[in-house]
Amino acid sequence: MILGLLFTSTVMLGSCKKCTVADESSDTGLIIPDVVIYPGAGYMTGEMNGYYLVDGNSPFADKFQVSFDGGITKEDVDWSIYDILANPMTVDCKASFIREVNFDYVLDQVFYNVIATTCESCENPRFVENYVLIPKVPTGFTVYFDTEIRMN
Repeated sequence: MILGLLFTSTVMLGSCKKCTVADESSDTGLIIPDVVIYPGAGYMTGEMNGYYLVDGNSPFADKFQVSFDGGITKEDVDWSIYDILANPMTVDCKASFIREVNFDYVLDQVFYNVIATTCESCENPRFVENYVLIPKVPTGFTVYFDTEIRMN
């Protein structure tokens, strides 16, 4: 009887699904690739009152720098050709992200979607602001944000 219980519990525990997420996140759509964004402070999105488009007129514009060479050099954002979007979310410790930005030139809209794949792997969730550098948003466009968290 004891051997039967040990065998059953070993099979049940051994068959548990291990959590796997991608090793790297991916950026698609109109996100400028291979850019490192340096905000002047963490949790700035908490001060943005839900308006997560940072352009040259934003009160947060002077708080960002970018690097196009993996962080070797930093420079100020050229607001005449770029904007920054944020799409904050709270996820478990281990997570990967698919970030996508698209412009709809017919409807004058911008869509920033973030899908996080995560698993319940820790007790302390983390806050991620999901900053991305994009081409300048045309005047008059409305920006929409969407997030999805998938448990793996």
